[in-house]
Amino acid sequence: MNIEETRKSLVCFMEQTGTKQARVAKEMGLSATTVSQFLSGVYTGNNEDIAKAVEGYIQIATARLKNKNATVFYEGLRNTQISTFGATYAHKNCEIVLLSGDAGAGKTSALERYANSHSGVIFVTADVCTSSATAILTEIAGAMGKSVSGTKSRIMKTLIDSLTGTNRLIIIDEADQLTFSALQAIRKLNDKAKVGILLAGNNKIYNQMVMGAKCTEFDQIRTRIFVRPKVSNEYTIDEVSHIFPNTEDDALRTLLKIAERESLRTAIKLFNVIAEMGIAGGGKVKAKDIKAVQMQFLGETA
Repeated sequence: MNIEETRKSLVCFMEQTGTKQARVAKEMGLSATTVSQFLSGVYTGNNEDIAKAVEGYIQIATARLKNKNATVFYEGLRNTQISTFGATYAHKNCEIVLLSGDAGAGKTSALERYANSHSGVIFVTADVCTSSATAILTEIAGAMGKSVSGTKSRIMKTLIDSLTGTNRLIIIDEADQLTFSALQAIRKLNDKAKVGILLAGNNKIYNQMVMGAKCTEFDQIRTRIFVRPKVSNEYTIDEVSHIFPNTEDDALRTLLKIAERESLRTAIKLFNVIAEMGIAGGGKVKAKDIKAVQMQFLGETA
């Protein structure tokens, strides 16, 4: 093994892909210091072990990049435009926006793209571990680079002090995971700090706030939400033709059927598996290629 060549390969990979050293270290499960010292040639540990880990990382990271043939993000996709409008409105007007709809319809991809292309956007994802008020407020603080601890009110004060007058936007993906108390805390953050907030989730959060039998308990937050755009797994053949390149018409119709029956995310995963396995042999993807993958991995056909 040529350790020096491995160092050069990692530097080349980072330059070509724009990958930061800190991210490389995190994905490899190493400290940033270890990676830095290895690249500088001053690491005093086992350089051969690190070099093996680096080569493995480059191999899988390169393969992962090559596999990004199709993504849920397409600028002309109606769901992308709806999601982007919601984020823009919340950001510009410092209001709360509720973006809801079918899973796998492209909400997350559109919102991530908005966050990456606009300054002042804080992006967090709620889950079962961050569903409480204290947990989601701590998550927001962490995304801002702030280390906080203590009571919910103390964390809230820190956030209000930091965010007031900034006109920033907080995007909370999978907000359907949030408890009622957490949603009330988010409402207070909007009230006090005057920042935009976009809550994105599945139909559960929309039904809770707008359609549910107990929706009256959500009145304080619901009445503050004027813009409530919804997305769905409904597409046109023109939209899917832009998402799935080098694909025959019959295959596009099959992918459209899958996207509407399951989700656009499912259709994209099938398409990317075809590309990764080389099933189309470098030619256009055909309907039979899609059905072959469905049979092999899902035991079903469109």
